[in-house]
Amino acid sequence: QMTVPIIQNKIKLIKWAVVLIFEVILLLVPGSELFTYQIRMFLLVTSLGILLVAFDLLNLMAVSMLFPIGYLALGLAPIDVVFSGWTQTLPMVLVGCFLISSVLDRIGLLKRMAYWCILKCGGSYYGLLFGIFIAGTVINMVTGGNGYVIMAVFTFGLCKAFDLGKSIDSAIIMTVGALAGTASTMFIYAPIWMNILLNAASSASGIKYTLTFLQFLWQMLPYTIFCLILILILPIIFRPKQKILGKDFYQAEYEKLGKMHREEKIATALVIFIILFLLTGQWHGIELDWGFVVLPWLMFLPGLQIATEEDIRKIDFSMVFFCVACLSIGILSTHLGLGQLIASLLLPVLQPLSSDIVIYAVYLFAVILNFLLTPFAILASFSEPIAQIAVSLGINPLGALWSMYI
Repeated sequence: QMTVPIIQNKIKLIKWAVVLIFEVILLLVPGSELFTYQIRMFLLVTSLGILLVAFDLLNLMAVSMLFPIGYLALGLAPIDVVFSGWTQTLPMVLVGCFLISSVLDRIGLLKRMAYWCILKCGGSYYGLLFGIFIAGTVINMVTGGNGYVIMAVFTFGLCKAFDLGKSIDSAIIMTVGALAGTASTMFIYAPIWMNILLNAASSASGIKYTLTFLQFLWQMLPYTIFCLILILILPIIFRPKQKILGKDFYQAEYEKLGKMHREEKIATALVIFIILFLLTGQWHGIELDWGFVVLPWLMFLPGLQIATEEDIRKIDFSMVFFCVACLSIGILSTHLGLGQLIASLLLPVLQPLSSDIVIYAVYLFAVILNFLLTPFAILASFSEPIAQIAVSLGINPLGALWSMYI
């Protein structure tokens, strides 16, 4: 009984040792005209925070405070630069997305949407898989990219209902659930990610980059096709062993939810409004972020009142603080000229290569990083340098950033 805690403590000590060794190595790297004190201290604080999150060594809120406090204490930038992330739409978008997710989940609309999608896809085995994918895509659309938790719970519940246990059948369903909950944000405009990427492209190029929902969907069409083909071939390759319950099961589960009550009807109208707002971005011209800044709070208005204090308390504010802290990494790296420094160092190596090879190199670089860091940490830390490199090579920065994003 004592073995597990001892092993866990040893693993934690090893992780702390790795972090400290890395920080000491960084301190021992000799300075130069390029590798200045400011850049060294910036990398010290940034790498410390990212490693603490990657190794799960410190509370997320504590790490979130480490970034701005460290930058200010070391005099790397004035306070208005360090905290400028809070003056952008990202924090409000995050809170709004979490609030929408909380409300729709609590009133049961997300589960109703998921079962409805499966029924509309026919209730067959492929109907189940494509229904899950469509449901996750729609849920990501209306929650601003927060569908991963909902889809994990939903698909796990399906595996339990089918009594599939640990099997290839469960693996296929959960894999499609993962595609629905995460990969769909590769072609569905998720303001949390787009905020960082478009800011990096704009900062590096000096051109204000904006995208509508349909423009992003068109640019990512090959990835959409890839996801659909993957879902088609998964059962062919892995051959599910057990018979999945048919349409009658989903119909019964859907009927258990009962008739739509007042809250669900209002929430459905809100969902439709959000989808229409996203799809008509090229005509109304309003930045898509504002849909997730304003609309969630309408749920508290008299006559609607489908949001409660409980939904506010469920918002993951530690994640909000961490996301803004990560945003400050990109802002400060631009302020210190780190992106230009990295670009100048890599430019002689990359310049002889074709633009295609550079894009592939960015993709491979991000894949390797993903074994070490969280996706948000990668995007926050490297979006601006990657965009700078692309601009220096005459490549559209969005092309390089999409490669890293994928």
